[in-house]
Amino acid sequence: MKVKVRSVGLVKQLLGQGELELVVPEGTAVSGLLRVLADEKSEKMAPFAVEPKAPSAHAPLRVMINGRDIQALEGRHTVLEEGDDVLIFVPIAGG
Repeated sequence: MKVKVRSVGLVKQLLGQGELELVVPEGTAVSGLLRVLADEKSEKMAPFAVEPKAPSAHAPLRVMINGRDIQALEGRHTVLEEGDDVLIFVPIAGG
């Protein structure tokens, strides 16, 4: 199935592009998508492909599917569907 992956900021830099379409197997969850991005698109994404063991392990990765934060769904276990629009980014704070 095809999913659209968009990224901004640090994630865009790590992937080397802001938007791409990926073909992933049916039943792929967000965690699997992150592994695909690390394995096939940029090894620099590898630290983000696994759930951090400690909050300070790496910058907090945020993932939105069709405009909904995965934390309001099933987190990294959220299963993707054909045509999903996935936005991946690291939040920025400032003042």
